Amino acid sequence: MNRKSAKTGTAENRRGQLAAIHVARRDLGMDEDTYRLMLREVAGADSSKDLDAAGRRRVLDHMRRLGGLRKPRKRVAQHPGTPHNIDREAMLQKIEAQLADMRLPWAYAHAIAKQQTGIERVTWLRKQEHLAAVIAALHVEQEKRGLLTQVDELLARAGMSREQLAARYELAGNWSRRRSTLRAIIALIGPLPQATAETGENKNA
Repeated sequence: MNRKSAKTGTAENRRGQLAAIHVARRDLGMDEDTYRLMLREVAGADSSKDLDAAGRRRVLDHMRRLGGLRKPRKRVAQHPGTPHNIDREAMLQKIEAQLADMRLPWAYAHAIAKQQTGIERVTWLRKQEHLAAVIAALHVEQEKRGLLTQVDELLARAGMSREQLAARYELAGNWSRRRSTLRAIIALIGPLPQATAETGENKNA
């Protein structure tokens, strides 16, 4: 290969790598600020045009690890936004299952990630402890919803509304979001209708 051909091949490789970087950016949904932050952290550049060959390879390898340049997997959850790299990360699959259970979009998990770490999307979390924290937060939400469902079932059995319950026990406005309060309510009103129906005992017996 002569010098001119080698130079042409190098230019073509550069164009191909830059195009792949922009495709991966689109796949990952990176905004401008996040994209430039990633370039600085991974390759010490502010723009893809400033990357040398080694820098382009590092950026592409990093973006592939995040799920860029991959064919979308078949959806498991019936809501949009499933990350492209979910097959490679068991903790992301756990998050997907939790979201599906609560019928929540991935945007809900992204919001938790941003609140806890400042990182915009769950997909971009690198540390296992960050993913574990998102799972824990979703578990808390699952527990709240499960407890509230139990309360609603008990209230329906007792012929009482949430508003009547709140007024009767002078509950704070956000009582339905507090696990300790929901557990106390279940302990308080849970046995009463059943005991009354089955034994005829009053609540003071």
